[in-house]
Amino acid sequence: MPFYPDGVLDEIRNSVNIVSLISEFVALRKRGKNWVARCPFHTEKTPSFNVSEEKQIFMCFGCQVGGDIFKFIMQIEHLTFPESVRFIAERYGIPLPARPDPPEGDHGLPTDTLRKAMAAAAEEYHRLLTQAPEGAGALDYLEGRGVSAETMRRFQLGYSPDNGHFLLEHLQSRGFRLDALLECGLVKRSEDGMRHYDAFRGRIMFPITDIRGRVIAFGGRALGDHQPKYLNSPESRLYNKSRNLFGLSHSRQGIQRADCAILVEGYMDFIIPFQYGIENLVASLGTSLTAQQVKLLGRYTREVIVSYDPDSAGQAATQRSLELFLEEDFRVRVFPLPEGQDPDAFIRRVGAEKYRERLGKSVSYLDFVFENAVRSQGNLDNPKSKIQIINSVLPYLARVPHAVERSEYVFRFARRLRIEDQQLLAEVKRAAKNRKLELRRESLPQAGAMRLAEKRLLQLVVGNRELQRQFLPLCSAGDFEGLAAERIFGFLLDEFAAGREVDFDALHRRFAAEPEQAMLAQLQMEEVPEGHTEETAQRSLDALRTMRLELRKQQISTRIAEAERIRDDEMLNRLFRERVLVDRELVSLSRG
Repeated sequence: MPFYPDGVLDEIRNSVNIVSLISEFVALRKRGKNWVARCPFHTEKTPSFNVSEEKQIFMCFGCQVGGDIFKFIMQIEHLTFPESVRFIAERYGIPLPARPDPPEGDHGLPTDTLRKAMAAAAEEYHRLLTQAPEGAGALDYLEGRGVSAETMRRFQLGYSPDNGHFLLEHLQSRGFRLDALLECGLVKRSEDGMRHYDAFRGRIMFPITDIRGRVIAFGGRALGDHQPKYLNSPESRLYNKSRNLFGLSHSRQGIQRADCAILVEGYMDFIIPFQYGIENLVASLGTSLTAQQVKLLGRYTREVIVSYDPDSAGQAATQRSLELFLEEDFRVRVFPLPEGQDPDAFIRRVGAEKYRERLGKSVSYLDFVFENAVRSQGNLDNPKSKIQIINSVLPYLARVPHAVERSEYVFRFARRLRIEDQQLLAEVKRAAKNRKLELRRESLPQAGAMRLAEKRLLQLVVGNRELQRQFLPLCSAGDFEGLAAERIFGFLLDEFAAGREVDFDALHRRFAAEPEQAMLAQLQMEEVPEGHTEETAQRSLDALRTMRLELRKQQISTRIAEAERIRDDEMLNRLFRERVLVDRELVSLSRG
């Protein structure tokens, strides 16, 4: 394969700033005289990829890859040297001398020939959809799904006729050789090797493009009930499914502007929201997200919102994707859609503004994993189920780098499961330190264990109408939130508000065959030490309130750290005011 003259290469080097070029692919930041980033060629947590603007070179001290602008494009785009020269020249409008196509080598046909065949196929498919009678049914279907004419043009949507030979004959008439069409996956050979026919027949065609917007493959959706519903191009010299993301050539600038990508599953889940102005999306070409696709997305952002379909397959795919994103140090949230609605249907129903509003309420990946585990177990009263839920979340909890944030999640999950959170926190810290991803059943404290303060308060108040009249008007449901006996206290407050006295018999009737039965038995079996009356009840209530306020203070501290990270001054001011109020309540309680 002939190379370009040295003078041409020097002209390109002198015309292109390496920092500007690499910034299109990697998020660089200034450090001293150089620019640094996490290397796009290997996995790393801290930046070892350096770019020198002065010397016009790059070097990764982690994987030892380095060179000039041509070497970078060869690595990042998987191109040959001459292809990288043309890539940069075309991008910056630098004229190149004419030269013949390279001779056939190990790869057979020149790559340019394959690209031209794919572009010609996309052009003809689009013409058939928008201008030919054969495409009327497909056009009606797309219009019925809300796809505009402008969107069809922008994404070059098309239609493949069902006669089996149309594209083969059309492309051969334009001079494309059969071996090129076979290599592209546009045409197939029969099993006996005697016939050739179109690979796509009677389908709506979705062109799949590389990062430069060149067609490298197709996804075809069947009309009606024909199977398979979706048929994709085979992998080829142009197309590697695990190294490409649908729509990225259209959305990468939107992703960079938002510094966040919304990951969806299918072609329409990308196209319709994009049509509505949501321009930071990308689709995974199916639910099997790969590590290479995550690395590709990592060139443009380190934050992602996963928005797969809410069915069981989509939820399982969401959880599988989390590990890949976390491995690459992404910030990950999940956008849970209402049951039965994919992103395409949801945005058409609520509109772009509501869609963006709901996106802003996306949940953290830890909350998603926890809620999935809770749903899968069902029974939160079974200690074995609690262990299984915690073990589902623990591998993710152990990866949270900040201790304050990790503690906040542990407290929240422990309250939901009604587990002694301090003991749970200690177990999680120990597991994280020792890189354990599972707790044994005996590692967790017994579910439903009561704190001494709530135990004493219940023992004194239950059956004592005088103390009920004295203390229950001072209480609210919030005083007992997250406690093992939260439901018992709630029942006491409700009955008192209704003017009814509560004793142990009433509690046993209310909580018959429920876990609270064991707590009630424990309360009755233990004798209350003498001298524990109104003063003890007040101290117990104050202790419970102090625990609640301390927990609230921890939660505020976690949110302050997050607000400082994202530099949200308005949120910081509000959180500081909340912390002052909590501190005042704590001081008031301590003074009695």
